[in-house]
Amino acid sequence: MDFFKERRFSIDPGKGKKMDGCPYSTFEDGRDVKEYIIPPKGYIFKGFRFDPDASNQIYDGRLIAEYEKESLNDMLKSNLWKVLLAVGIIAVVAVVVFLALSVFKDPKPSKPTDDPKPEVVATDTMAKSESISTLQPKEEETVKQPVVKPEETTHPEEPQPAADDPSAQFKKDFWNLVHQRTIQMDPYDLLYKENKNTASGEEYEYLRFEVLKDTPHFKEWSSKLRKIPANELESINTVNDLKNKLKEI
Repeated sequence: MDFFKERRFSIDPGKGKKMDGCPYSTFEDGRDVKEYIIPPKGYIFKGFRFDPDASNQIYDGRLIAEYEKESLNDMLKSNLWKVLLAVGIIAVVAVVVFLALSVFKDPKPSKPTDDPKPEVVATDTMAKSESISTLQPKEEETVKQPVVKPEETTHPEEPQPAADDPSAQFKKDFWNLVHQRTIQMDPYDLLYKENKNTASGEEYEYLRFEVLKDTPHFKEWSSKLRKIPANELESINTVNDLKNKLKEI
């Protein structure tokens, strides 16, 4: 009975090399020793070619390594890490050089300007601002000015009633309305209502029975009052003088 005999094939690296300790192969295609083959530069390992080598009595044949020219794509893939490493080193060196130049570079001294125009413009602007502020009244002075209400205007020709006269304020307010040529009925009516229990005298009687007699009568009276010149009306301070003047119109 014949027993199975293991076959053995010697390894020939061809143009390349084989690592130290490369064993023989037990397969005709050399699948178990492919990792031991070192292809020449620019080539890639393609496989083994079987050579019977009948003269060799130790091995059952020889496996000769075959190679093919490495393509550009394969070359880039196999050397990609080298390319990336080189690019990284170049980038780091460039950054270091740039920073070194920036740190040790002497700053250029700024040239002094001899142009006096900005100072002149500033002086002119300050002068204009001071002149404007001089012409304009200050806010505090404006606030302190007394505000005189129209109805409180005092005419120098008006006779000032006695302080103990209970109708003094009423008379003053009545003549203020007249001298201001007030032609609305409401202010006269309001004056009458506010003083009907305290005021007396011919101004009170004139207001009650003549001026506020009725609306048509007031319209006629106010129309004549408006026709009296302002300077003449200022000088009238008695009911009789007012009546006489209105009769002339």
